[in-house]
Amino acid sequence: MPPFDLHMLLLLVVAVACGWLLGRFDGRKKISSTPFPSMDMFANDGPSETMLAILDMAKGQEAVELQLNLGAFYRRRGELDKAISIHQSLFARPDLDKNIAAQVQLALASDYLNAGLFDRAERLLLALLQGHSNLKHSSLKIKVLNKLVTLYEEEQDWQKILDLAADRKALRGSKSVAYACCELAEAAMKNSRWREASNLITRALKWDNKCIRALILAARMAELEGFPQKILASLQEVLQYQPSLLHQVLPQLKSLLVARHRPQELEKILEQLWYDAPMPLTLHSYAQHLAEHHTHDAAISQLTSAIAQVPTMEGFSLLLDELIHKGEPVPISFLQGLKETLEQLAAGTDDHHCRQCGFAADKHYWRCPSCKQWESFMPNLASKAAKPKDKVRINHAK
Repeated sequence: MPPFDLHMLLLLVVAVACGWLLGRFDGRKKISSTPFPSMDMFANDGPSETMLAILDMAKGQEAVELQLNLGAFYRRRGELDKAISIHQSLFARPDLDKNIAAQVQLALASDYLNAGLFDRAERLLLALLQGHSNLKHSSLKIKVLNKLVTLYEEEQDWQKILDLAADRKALRGSKSVAYACCELAEAAMKNSRWREASNLITRALKWDNKCIRALILAARMAELEGFPQKILASLQEVLQYQPSLLHQVLPQLKSLLVARHRPQELEKILEQLWYDAPMPLTLHSYAQHLAEHHTHDAAISQLTSAIAQVPTMEGFSLLLDELIHKGEPVPISFLQGLKETLEQLAAGTDDHHCRQCGFAADKHYWRCPSCKQWESFMPNLASKAAKPKDKVRINHAK
């Protein structure tokens, strides 16, 4: 072999050997370093291994954001002990930036709030509100205020919510503040403190001019004061904003209009409500009104038309009541139509549900027991027939 080729071969061997050694050294270095943990690792590993990884990462300021996210992750999973442990270790660090320390304090307060440790959560939140008035992030202050409001709602300490909202523009328009006024107003009315109740209702409507409960309380106060027009205006406003809350206003509305010899006005309201928000109570009230102020035939006609468009078990029950009360034979064709319409009905469900989270129950709540939202709990509306061809026309020969 010529000397030139031998030299080239030696150089090639040396280059390959150097590359192999460098690659092996770099690989060992990567393997020996601590692997960066993923969320899946924290979700699946046992608590001891997870906490060791957290403590290993906690040496640098850059890891704080990851730890905050990890704590929030555990909180969402309901593993509050792990979330509290992570946030407590961060909260004890004296080297954190002021704004980051405030975020850590808020996260720890949120853990305590979810765990039901309300006294600890309140201390941390109030300390944030008082000791960090110059925070750069105003959004953080809003979060602190909302957490405090949620805490006082859970404790049903309505007065503290009003005290908190006294000079806080961040809570302007909050339903929680308006409903705190309503809770205190209702308590005042039960104890005959009418002036206090009136002031609280007015305050609630200033915070939220569409607060349904405040409007209902305003109608009750107007009835005590003898202002029928104010009663009617408040109740109609309720039905304008939330027609599905007819059950809350119907007794007072019916009493008012019938006493003032205005049944036609009540009939128009009920008819419009049936088309806007079809519910069994609306149909029941409308049919009952027709039977009382017109004839049973008028009620039967309305009921047969209604259940053909919106089949409900309540509608069938009401129709049968009217037919029994009338006491006349029913044509076979009419019964066949009822049978075919009845087959369109689905299985029954709970009477009320939350529009926010879907929680269902058999009674009304002003505040959803599940997601804690105000005015989100509504009666179920009747379901209209999905396809026009599926509707059954029911003709009742008189």
